[in-house]
Amino acid sequence: MAVALDAVLAWRGQAWSLADWASSVVLGALVTVTVGILLARRQSLIQEALADLELVEKVAVLSAQVPHLRNRSSSGEIVRVCYDARAGMALLPLARGTMQTEYLETVGAVLDEIERRLATSLDLHATWTGDEWDRFHDVVSRLAEAARVAARRSAIVRAHRTATIDPVTRRLGAFTGTRVPFEVFHHHYTRGRDRIRVRLDWDRFARLVDAPGGGVRIERVQTVIEPRDLAALAPYRSPWYHDPAFPSRGEVDHDDPGAHPIRHEQAVHDRTLVAPGRDARITAVEDWYSARAISGPIHLTLATWAVAPDRILVLDGNHRLAAVARLVGDGCPATITEFRITGAGAVLPPLVPDLAHHLTGPIP
Repeated sequence: MAVALDAVLAWRGQAWSLADWASSVVLGALVTVTVGILLARRQSLIQEALADLELVEKVAVLSAQVPHLRNRSSSGEIVRVCYDARAGMALLPLARGTMQTEYLETVGAVLDEIERRLATSLDLHATWTGDEWDRFHDVVSRLAEAARVAARRSAIVRAHRTATIDPVTRRLGAFTGTRVPFEVFHHHYTRGRDRIRVRLDWDRFARLVDAPGGGVRIERVQTVIEPRDLAALAPYRSPWYHDPAFPSRGEVDHDDPGAHPIRHEQAVHDRTLVAPGRDARITAVEDWYSARAISGPIHLTLATWAVAPDRILVLDGNHRLAAVARLVGDGCPATITEFRITGAGAVLPPLVPDLAHHLTGPIP
């Protein structure tokens, strides 16, 4: 076309010079490039606006979840909020810097709250199954990977990933469904609603758990008790004592010459073993569990210590276990979740002052 036009102009004696052609080509290229830049800029602004809009919605959703995470939340809810956090990562390089920062700070708040739940309470550790832990670890790993990919294209993401997302996701990945960190156990039973009231030497216990190759650890153990199977409860010992030679004395202190530990299943057959006030409390707990047994199985959580292969000292949950033992005797099934200390039975001096009662010899 350009050649034909040039021929016509030459025939009419108006042929273009090289300068004319050069200026025309340069002008055309300049116009094309300018239009392309303007269109690209417009497209970039549109993408930025859309990314901002999507991230604003995600910030609203994630922010609404933070208060809920502080209280009761199932594994499915926590996994879902992690997926929500991951979903916005791909949009970050397209959004404005301020929007990137706001979104990343919100994700950080969500992850911090999940970590706080796992690090200060055993509620989730008690209820999550192995499959639920696997799903949680998978989504946390995918979230960390999404942040890594986004960090390649954004300096803001890169900074937040290094400072918050990477460290938190690594710590979250370290939580498991079988082994419980000492810090979580300690916080739950000294600062939470459940309290270990026996005189446990916490400082020495912490050193034993942290000792390399020491073998002292805290494990999550779950046991299903069939209806009327009181024999399954025989290994459990309470920190309550009686004198079998003089039953009329009732409960006695652990340092009494005639002291023998009371097994929870013993209290099913003989309610006079425990003091009247304790028996009343056990009865109240029994009524509470009985009302809930109508709608489903009984579940209870205990802090225990495997002091010997066939002896388990209950550190927290004694009234609950005694109440459930009565219900098991009446024909109710139950599931017991223990946070069990293992490997510390032979530690000297003992971690509790009355441990000698539970180590050797028959318990009447």
